[in-house]
Amino acid sequence: MSDLLTGYYSLDRDVNKVKETNAQEGPISMLLPELTLSMDDKELIALKNDWIKNWEPYSKEILRKQGDNEDYWLGSHFSPNQQGVRALVDNLIFEALETFLPIATRPKAEPIVEANNSQEGRSVADKVRKMIIYLADEMSYNLKMKQVARYWALYLLGIMKVGWSIEENDIVCKPLRPQKVILDPKGTIEEGEYTGYYIGEYLSDMASDLVIRFPNKKAFIEEKVQSKMGTKVQYIQWWTNEYVFWTLEDEVLNKIKNPHWNYQTTQLAPPDEFGNESQAPVTVEGKNHFKSPKMPYVFLSVFNLGNQPHDNTNLIQQNLSLQDLINKRLEQIDKNADSANGGLIVSGDAFTQKQAESASKALRKGGTIWVPTGNVNDSVKRDSGAPMPSFVYESLVDYRNELRNIFGIRGSTPQGTLGEQTVRGKLITKGQDSDRIGGGISTYLEQFSDKVFNWFVQLMYVYYDENHVAIVVGKEKAREYITLNNSELTEKLLVSVKEGSMIPTDPLTKRNEAIDLWSAKGIDPITFFDRLEFPDPKESAKQLFLWLSDPIQLFPELALQQQQQQMQAQQMQMQQQQMMGEQEQQKENQKREGNLVEADFNSLLRERENAV
Repeated sequence: MSDLLTGYYSLDRDVNKVKETNAQEGPISMLLPELTLSMDDKELIALKNDWIKNWEPYSKEILRKQGDNEDYWLGSHFSPNQQGVRALVDNLIFEALETFLPIATRPKAEPIVEANNSQEGRSVADKVRKMIIYLADEMSYNLKMKQVARYWALYLLGIMKVGWSIEENDIVCKPLRPQKVILDPKGTIEEGEYTGYYIGEYLSDMASDLVIRFPNKKAFIEEKVQSKMGTKVQYIQWWTNEYVFWTLEDEVLNKIKNPHWNYQTTQLAPPDEFGNESQAPVTVEGKNHFKSPKMPYVFLSVFNLGNQPHDNTNLIQQNLSLQDLINKRLEQIDKNADSANGGLIVSGDAFTQKQAESASKALRKGGTIWVPTGNVNDSVKRDSGAPMPSFVYESLVDYRNELRNIFGIRGSTPQGTLGEQTVRGKLITKGQDSDRIGGGISTYLEQFSDKVFNWFVQLMYVYYDENHVAIVVGKEKAREYITLNNSELTEKLLVSVKEGSMIPTDPLTKRNEAIDLWSAKGIDPITFFDRLEFPDPKESAKQLFLWLSDPIQLFPELALQQQQQQMQAQQMQMQQQQMMGEQEQQKENQKREGNLVEADFNSLLRERENAV
C-alpha cells in the first residue's frame, strides 16, 4: 500500500501549513493519506470515512448556528405559548436581510476579457466576453448569485457549483446549500478560493438513474433498494483538485480524473518539410485557462478570520440579542396596552361571582349595573394599569434602528428615515447605506463573480469542441450572433469583473445627476438615457435625433402619406405644365397656320396685280 500513497501525509501541501505565527509546528490535523487514482476501493472508503470523522465534530457547532439563523429569519424563534397562540414577534431580521440583499445584488457583474494586442487576440477576447454575458443572461446568473448571498447570510457560507450539462449541452452553475457539503475543517476561504484538500457533496437520485450513471454497480444498487427502482437514494460525490469519486455507504460507485481539465496527450510527430512522416510520438500539452486543475466550486465568505471554512460570525449572528430585545419590548408594550383597558373590581357583599361576570360584560357593552343596597363606590370599582414610561417605546425604536444600522439599510427603509425632515437628508442617509454595502459585501461579490466567470472560460476550453452560438442582445432586440469553438482559444486570456460595477447606486441620485449633466450639455444622449434606465438607450437617442432633425420620421405611416401626397402634387404639377405646354403649342401652331394663310393670300393678291 505504501507505494500507492505517494506523499503519504501530504505535509508538503500548503493547506497543511500553519498560518498563525504563534501556532505549533508539525501536523495540525488527523494523519490522512493523499488520494491517488490507483487506490483500490477499500482504501478510498477508508479515506472517505476519515474525512467524515474529521468533519462531524466541527459541523455540530456550525449546524447549531445555521439553525438559529434560519429560525430567526423565518420568525419562528419563539414557540407557541400554552394556549396555542403564537407569541408576538417583530421580525426585523427578515426585513433587514431582504432589504439588504436586493441592494447588494441589484447591479450586474460586468465581465472584462483581455488578450494580447493583436487583431486575433482582440477578436477572441471580444467573443469570449460576449459569450460570458450570454451565458449569464441565459442562466439568470444574478438570481443565482442572490441565492448564494442569502445562503451566506443564513448559513455562514455561500457556494456556487459550476459544471457542464449534458441536457443543455452548455455550461451551467447552481447555488448549493452549505448543509449539503462536507469540507476540510482546516481549510479556509481566501479570495473566493477554498484551500482545503477535499470537498464532499451529498447528491440524491432515483435508483433507476443511478444504474444508468453507474452501470457496473447495477447489482449493488438493486440490492440496496430491494429492486424498488423508484426509490430515492442519497450518495456522496467526493472531489479533490485531481480526482473525483462517488460513494454509496461503503461502496465506491466510480472514480475518475478531474473531468474539467485538458490533460496531456501523445500524438505522432507531424510530417517534416519533405512530407516524411515520423513514427516518434510527441507529448502535446492540453490547453487550459487555469494553471492547474481545481474543484468546481466557488465560495463566498466575508467575516472569516482564516481559521475555518465558514464565517466566524455574520450579520444575523450579531443581531440575535437585539432581535430578542425587540421582541421583549414589543411584548411588554402589548401587555401594558391590554392592562390599560382596565378591569372591574366588585364587592362580594353586593354581587355573587356570576353576577360580577354579568356586570363586567354589561359595562363593556355600555350597559347599566344595579346595586340593590349600599354605596355604589364601595361595591364597584374600575382598575386600570399605570401608563408605561416613554423610555420603553424609545428603547424599542433605538433597538430597531441599531439592527438596521448593523445591516447597513437604515436609510433604505421608510422607518429609518422618519427622523430626517428634508429630502436631502433622506438621500444622504440612503447614500451612506449604499456606500457601506458597496464597500462591504459588494467587493466580495465582484471577486466571487470573477471566479465564476473564469470557471466559465475554463469549461469553454474543455467542452467547446464544437461551435456554440450566442445571441448578443440589447434590451429589446437581437444585435449580433457569434459562434465560439475552443480551437479559437489560442491566446492567453485575462478574465475579470469591472471594478465597481457591482457597487450599489441610488437610482434617484443617478437620474438627478444625469439630468443636471444633460442640462449643462456635459453628457451625450446615449449615456443620458442609459442612466435614466431606458430599455434601449441607443434606440432612444436615435429617436431623439430624428425628432430634432425631422420629426415626421418618427411616424413612418405619416411620412409615407406625406411622400404620396408630394408625389401626387408633383404629378399634378407635371400634368398642368404638360397641359399648359400643349395649349401654348396649339396656339403657336394656330398662329403659324394663320401667318401661312395670310402669306398665301398676300402672294395671290400680288400675282393678280401683276397680271392686270
